[in-house]
Amino acid sequence: MPSKTYSCETCPGFCCSYDEIFLTDADLARLGEHLSTDAEGVITRFTKYGMYKGKSRYPLMLKHKADKHFGTICTFFDTDLRRCTIYDARPAACRDYPHGPKCGYFEFLQFERRLQDDDTYVAVT
Repeated sequence: MPSKTYSCETCPGFCCSYDEIFLTDADLARLGEHLSTDAEGVITRFTKYGMYKGKSRYPLMLKHKADKHFGTICTFFDTDLRRCTIYDARPAACRDYPHGPKCGYFEFLQFERRLQDDDTYVAVT
């Protein structure tokens, strides 16, 4: 795979604002170990339920909290530092993003920062 053309270190966390950050059983186990709890503890404290085939429990998704830039953002996102607080234990959906060497939001962000002449500008869509 070609090398990536984006930097998560300079991004304000747009992908973390996605409402549907799905969790697998492996994600629950990894998060439980990281947070010193079990899968049920993770489910109870940090997830919300989606609707799938008429069932309200699955798929499980991470809860959100308020965010000044994107409205809401993942409960594990530090809104002051603009960083993931569980990076080493993050879900597979987060590990796989953006599914290739380019991130569309990062390219948009870089364009807007050049246009605004502001390296800290947060572009919202």
